[in-house]
Amino acid sequence: MRLWSIFYILGGFWSFSYATQEAVVEKGDIPLAQVGSAPITERDFKAFVAGLPEWTKSEAKGSAQVRDYLQSLIDRALILREAQNRKLEQSTRVRESMQTALRVKVGQELEERYILPRIQISAGEIQREFTERNWGRQLKIAHILLRSQARAEETLAALNSGRAFESVAHEFSQNRTTAEHGGEKPYFYSRINATPAVRESLFSLRKGETSGIIPISKGYEIFKVLDERMASYAEMQPQILKELRRERLQAVRRTYIDSLSAKFQWHMIPSSMDLLTRILRNGSQEGEEKVFYLSNTDAETELYRYAGGHINLGEVVDRSQFIRQGRYVDDSLKVTHYLERDIKIPQLLLLQARDLGMDREPAIEKWIKQKSEEFLIREMRRLATSDREPLTEQEIRAYYEANPKSYQTSAMVEVVEIQLESEDQARELLAQIRADLPRAESLIALLGKMAQKLSADQPIENELKALQNIGGDLALYEWFGQRLANPLKAAKFVEDVAKSSSAHDLATAYIMRHLATSRSVRHGSRETEGSYQLHWHDAPRFGPLVKEAMEAQVGALIGPLEHNALYSIAKVVGRTKSGRRPFETVKKSIRYTLLRNGENESFELWLEKLRTTSRDEIVFFDENIEKLGQQLQGQAP
Repeated sequence: MRLWSIFYILGGFWSFSYATQEAVVEKGDIPLAQVGSAPITERDFKAFVAGLPEWTKSEAKGSAQVRDYLQSLIDRALILREAQNRKLEQSTRVRESMQTALRVKVGQELEERYILPRIQISAGEIQREFTERNWGRQLKIAHILLRSQARAEETLAALNSGRAFESVAHEFSQNRTTAEHGGEKPYFYSRINATPAVRESLFSLRKGETSGIIPISKGYEIFKVLDERMASYAEMQPQILKELRRERLQAVRRTYIDSLSAKFQWHMIPSSMDLLTRILRNGSQEGEEKVFYLSNTDAETELYRYAGGHINLGEVVDRSQFIRQGRYVDDSLKVTHYLERDIKIPQLLLLQARDLGMDREPAIEKWIKQKSEEFLIREMRRLATSDREPLTEQEIRAYYEANPKSYQTSAMVEVVEIQLESEDQARELLAQIRADLPRAESLIALLGKMAQKLSADQPIENELKALQNIGGDLALYEWFGQRLANPLKAAKFVEDVAKSSSAHDLATAYIMRHLATSRSVRHGSRETEGSYQLHWHDAPRFGPLVKEAMEAQVGALIGPLEHNALYSIAKVVGRTKSGRRPFETVKKSIRYTLLRNGENESFELWLEKLRTTSRDEIVFFDENIEKLGQQLQGQAP
């Protein structure tokens, strides 16, 4: 079997338990091998093979395939025996990993049995929700994201001074993706899409209104409503059902947890919480995280008490990844949330599960055994590979240089696409575009003059004014005037002119972008103006347009091209050849690859030694293996 398949299997995909006591093969079950006194039977073998994903399957046939899989089972038994000989099941790492996994498991089981069945939502309730909470209203919005309150207040002052929202967003917003578009988000959003922190404030705004500063988890936001529309009940029904389920689940879960708090006399020690808060706030800042010191005395300080036990600060830090990593620990509300989610709720659910005897149920006992073996194997693997030398920068760079194809960027082509419902519509629109070009001569002339002046670093104010007032019967001209009235869109237009090598091609692209906003049936075309960057992996979405565009010259008009019973026409406006990603951007992933490969190699060497030293304790029942191999090949035994 492939080496990587072995590591996948040994890592916990399938559970095989090595028995330290002499085992008896059940009646009718045929032994295939034995490790020490522990048999590996045909039943073990078939259960193992039945659970394998396709990519791990052995390519061998007959008895050779049986021996291939059998070796994985033997390896697992050897590793487990070695782990048990070292008493790794008593190690803190394994015990804590097991407890964490058990808390998650019983929490899921309790929710399935006692919480979810209490959530019932009727069609009438969904209809009332749609009407009473106005779920059909959808907003097209722009936003400004700020990380600090001081920055948010500075931004609000700029807006109050009369500056355009688009301009302020471009300058101040720390979401640079939307900032480049004046803060505009690409889709219409319903109340369901908005987080509870902003929902009421945002949906209280009318079209054209701007909000105040709204606190959010990532800092602060300011919104402006650009447009609105109404969605039908049929469109919103699945989302409303999902939202109601979420709300009911939170309420039922909260009631259940409160009942468990009372049952197990759960309480927090205020002085210990004050100590934890001081420790977290006094940590040293390193990037977005804080590093803090917890003394042995602090670690032993009890934070929670409950009937029959307690949880100290050291356990709290170990169990909560966010607190351990110092994420947002200056925010007392977030710390309280982390403690509730990571400490209190899982522990109460575990106490309840034990009180109900769930951990003694056969299915849960089987899961505990399998999970325990998985953690033993992981810990054995960690110890077996722990003495490896640390990677050097030179090794990482050498791998980068030796594998240039692994870090190639994809070729990309930029297009303006219009998707239509029939081939006739596509051909008619293509003919219209070609007919509109001679009528756009004044536009083409102005674009050419602007390009010349920009290349000579000369001012173009006169040409911009001329474009805003350009006469003609093309609907494009009115659209152009509206764009140029927007400072951000005007700046982007100037960039387009400076980059373009052909005024004729640029005019064609703008004609198509204008048409895409009203004619294209592709979802999102209005927001993108039909502009897309296509890579080879986009073929499932765009169909033959990707291949045609990749092979066409820049400036070409292509189509109609059919995909999923719709028809596309497109203009190729630019392309980028494949290249090589810079070393600094891939260094982290290379490091991970080398560490993983090195660990695999070290573990395989360790495992080979273990096989060698244990050879005399492994017995193969060759006759039984041959018979099973013949059965697998469909031959008579």
